[in-house]
Amino acid sequence: MATKDRRANSLAKVDAITKSNPFFEIIGECRLVHRWLESKSDKSVWLLLKLLDGVFRGFSQVVFANNTLSGLFVIIGLGVADISVCAAGLLAATLATVTASVFNQPWSSISNGLVTYNGVLVGTVTASICPPIVVATNGPAYLSWCLIGFGGVMSALVTSGMANLCKGASLPPMTVPFNLIDLLLFICLPSALTHLAPTVSAQNATTFNLAASNNDSLIVLNATVPVITELELDWIMVLRGSLVSMGQVYAVESIVCSIIMYMGITMFSPMLSIALYRGSLLASVCALGLTDNYGAIYSGLWGYNSALTAGAIAVTFYIPTLLSVFNAAMAIVFTAAAQRAFGLVLAPAGLPILTIPFVVTSSMFLAVTSGAGFERLIKAPDGRPPEHQRRRYKKSTIQSEACDV
Repeated sequence: MATKDRRANSLAKVDAITKSNPFFEIIGECRLVHRWLESKSDKSVWLLLKLLDGVFRGFSQVVFANNTLSGLFVIIGLGVADISVCAAGLLAATLATVTASVFNQPWSSISNGLVTYNGVLVGTVTASICPPIVVATNGPAYLSWCLIGFGGVMSALVTSGMANLCKGASLPPMTVPFNLIDLLLFICLPSALTHLAPTVSAQNATTFNLAASNNDSLIVLNATVPVITELELDWIMVLRGSLVSMGQVYAVESIVCSIIMYMGITMFSPMLSIALYRGSLLASVCALGLTDNYGAIYSGLWGYNSALTAGAIAVTFYIPTLLSVFNAAMAIVFTAAAQRAFGLVLAPAGLPILTIPFVVTSSMFLAVTSGAGFERLIKAPDGRPPEHQRRRYKKSTIQSEACDV
């Protein structure tokens, strides 16, 4: 009992020191905004601001960051890269947040963007893939926006249901709702448009090809990535691909966008930012042995799934230790292989792989356990930044050893 009391006292002192520095109120979880909004009533304009905070945090929660300013940086980056994709993400995220509020979802999930991030992906990815399908089938121009809005509403409900289902396995829902919604959309949409536009043949509507080439079954989201099968490898372009993988998480390819996003993520956690980039870099290198289409690597399409895997396993859902980093490295390689496998399976149907490799790999590697010892796999107890998780774990371990002596 005395040991627990000492741990609690030591953590209270650490939190007191953190709160005394205004800088720590902005970085990390941006508690300054949280506390300011919590002091306001839930009526009129204040409720709208609280929901807006949840929308902003939802944009950053896609990459495991819980910070209002981080979400704002992500939105700015998307706006720089593609304003229509940014608008689609905002539309779907807003509708997801409002839907969660109407269904009285836990306020902590709404305010932290946990019911919103799947809606963000539904909006941005659908905006990248849907318009070419609609144009190719002579569908109505407004259809894409209607589908984005509908997907945003559905994402909140599916996220809630999936979170309840995953509680028994002690696993987060991650991006499963996004994958389910968008896969159903891209499977059903071409055939549905065939009936809406009789002038388009069923063959053209159902075999709309999003693949880069016959040599590489990796699905290209916007169908604009060139097929590059050069004999001489350009390592500078590989590094470029590892950088733009951050933008490809949201289905956009832009160096400036990715840099802005990394700046926002670093405000939440430099450790998370490093883990995300290392994941995309390692996957881009692994892809050299999995495909002969260097264009997909240069465009960041081989890095975004592994970046998410690295962020989830190395520093977010496990307390950062040497063993969690090693576990993440193995998961990154597995994600790259899974991406190739799912690409081969889904490409003949003209379907994108989305974040399926990340979901499958992370679900397995988050179930890995280890025995006793300082450097072991330990589930993170809350959503605090990795630096805080690591510091708290080390201090509690030191206090425990001192009490045992």
